[in-house]
Amino acid sequence: MEITLQLTPIHMMTLQQLNDLLAVVSNGGYRAAARALNVSQAGLTKSLSRLEEEYGVSLLQRTAKGIVLTPEGEIFVDHARAILMETNRAEEWLHSLKNPIPVQVKLGVSIDPSLRLAPVVLKDFRAAFPDATIHLTRRAASELVAAIRDNRLDIAVTRIPDNLDSRDLRVDVLYKSSAVIVARKGHPLQYATSIHELAHCEWVVVGDPARSAQLDESVQELFLGQRLGRPRIAAVSDSLFGAMSMLLESDCVARLPVALLNHPLAAHSLSAINVKEQLQFHYEMGIIYKAGRRLSKEAVQLVSMLKSFSRLLQLS
Repeated sequence: MEITLQLTPIHMMTLQQLNDLLAVVSNGGYRAAARALNVSQAGLTKSLSRLEEEYGVSLLQRTAKGIVLTPEGEIFVDHARAILMETNRAEEWLHSLKNPIPVQVKLGVSIDPSLRLAPVVLKDFRAAFPDATIHLTRRAASELVAAIRDNRLDIAVTRIPDNLDSRDLRVDVLYKSSAVIVARKGHPLQYATSIHELAHCEWVVVGDPARSAQLDESVQELFLGQRLGRPRIAAVSDSLFGAMSMLLESDCVARLPVALLNHPLAAHSLSAINVKEQLQFHYEMGIIYKAGRRLSKEAVQLVSMLKSFSRLLQLS
């Protein structure tokens, strides 16, 4: 009996297709992307059409404003970007075998650990690894988690977001912290007893000025939780001390980590407005990194040092 095996060819997406997709997105269309990549527009179109056909999904669509991502494309492009960044990282490692490059650890922190953990731990880390460089980024929790997922950061030390989908992440709780409403000393409402008395104040948010202030976690939690409507946002600052300057020169208020009030630059100029809802403002700080990503020995040691020092915080 003769048996015939019919093999179905297996097609896999290529790094070139992912590069092509990101080029179209970043350049706003096929023509500009083809010029940037120095390839033909027809070849570029064929490359992405083959990718869509193979998986039965539409990633790009034409609109009156040009080429835009579909909802599926919005999600997939994050995966594509993460894959290409990890590929570049692997390639850099291969090159480093012959030509060693300086060690870099990309660390993201939110406000609280930037005040309580980072200064002491980074000093000890530098003593242990004098040839390593820390690339420090300070952002809100949601932005740091996104940067971990697409490999722009190695480690994040931040507030653990509520309802975090951690299936692809390693999350270790470090310590508990809390937030307070902060204003300059002598603020007209410094003796307010309820958040509702502050509803009409102008607020300063620390975060990415490119993002809507209404998406800030502290604003959402504070106003939505108390059904206060939309806050009046005076400014969004990507610098903590820029925000502090605004607080000192105005009647604005902000919701910031309680650790700020112990900092030498704030202890004598800012104070908490102790409202009765204050007990609701507790949250967990944690260290987050990608579960499937191999950290360098320097990054592993930094994780260990952060955990050790956070245990001291809990004892103090």
